[in-house]
Amino acid sequence: MKEIQNNQWIAHYRTDQPHFGLERMVKLLALRGNPHLKLKVIHIGGTNGKGSTIAFLKNMLEKMGLKVGVFSSPYLIHYTDQISINGESIPEERLEALMAVYRSLLEGERSVALQGTTEFEIITAIAYDYFASEQVDVAIMEVGMGGLLDSTNVCQPILTGITTIGLDHVALLGDTLGAIAEQKAGIVKQGIPLVTGCIVPEALTVIDPIAEAKNAPRLAYGTDYQVRHQESVVTGEVFDYTSSVRQGRFQTGLIGLHQIENAGMALALLDTYCQETGRELASNDLVAQALEETRWPGRLEVLSGAPLMILDGAHNPHAIKALLATLQERFADYHKEILFTCIKTKALEDMLDLLEEIPDTELTLTHFDDSRATDENVLKETAKSRKLNYQGWQEFLDQKMTEDEEKKTVRLVTGSLYFLSQVRAYLMERKNENGYTKD
Repeated sequence: MKEIQNNQWIAHYRTDQPHFGLERMVKLLALRGNPHLKLKVIHIGGTNGKGSTIAFLKNMLEKMGLKVGVFSSPYLIHYTDQISINGESIPEERLEALMAVYRSLLEGERSVALQGTTEFEIITAIAYDYFASEQVDVAIMEVGMGGLLDSTNVCQPILTGITTIGLDHVALLGDTLGAIAEQKAGIVKQGIPLVTGCIVPEALTVIDPIAEAKNAPRLAYGTDYQVRHQESVVTGEVFDYTSSVRQGRFQTGLIGLHQIENAGMALALLDTYCQETGRELASNDLVAQALEETRWPGRLEVLSGAPLMILDGAHNPHAIKALLATLQERFADYHKEILFTCIKTKALEDMLDLLEEIPDTELTLTHFDDSRATDENVLKETAKSRKLNYQGWQEFLDQKMTEDEEKKTVRLVTGSLYFLSQVRAYLMERKNENGYTKD
């Protein structure tokens, strides 16, 4: 769905800078009978890895026969994909109906108390509303930005998770790992278990005391559960998982060395969820099938095999470093042609410093049409000063999908997930027209 018909009013609530605070969400949801308090919520925050971790966890919970709601952003294909139940996006007509309800609240007699409400707050409220009305067994809610003052943080979860901590949105969250960790740890609740992923010690020294002060039992990566990479295969990563309640060898359906950390955290979340809700632990066979079948668009996604074209939403320095590790593991002997752009709030120079370290690489900058995108002139000047290529992204893709390769080459489109949404739609349209496939 390119636009929400008859509901373009929501675009008026879009902002480049979030209006942090929970007051508007509390008031808005109270007008709807507090649907967020009627749900069993697993609340997931962190700098990177949230989407993939949620994808693994969702698949495993579904395999157990549960009705699983997922709220995840930003969307990569359709606007409706931000809100789904068992992998099925909210129907367009249902979203439009809920938007009409919220529009009446935001434009009605109580609208003064809701001034400053953002698009993200509205879509978060709609997700809680939809999941409650559909009586999902569990709702997995992904934090939008930060944690403490993020609009998702009005819930009373049964389980929380923090995937990673890296420098991102520093102007809004702080310019140190400790400051960012403090914001992310804002989702920790009194007495509610917290699962943490592969997090650097500087950030853990902030998170641990917060969890301790709230008597929140913490399951830590490397201590309470361990993962060990065994091998990379064509479709994923093989790893061993060990905890006090489970041992086994599994394979991810997503490529990238960091995916074993995400899958391992998802497993720790799954087992903790089962313990907290009195359910029998899922079998290793069920887990293995769910992990291997997991897909997540835009995360080292192979869109074409000949020529080899990969999309990856590495949109901050922490994610770029994970991407570089995978390129070294899987494509060390390939020539690399990388197309990159980002939004205004991201660390452009820091990410380019990392990308320029990759050997045998041709790096091209580009611009995409979005109010959040880095200014085109800034990108052109940056390309000029760094002696990099600059090219329109459609032109780049058209050229790279047709030109002959002189040597073994991988084409990688990376950066903003908003950008990847446009690229993916364009490539899928080309695929349908020209008949190229991933194979």
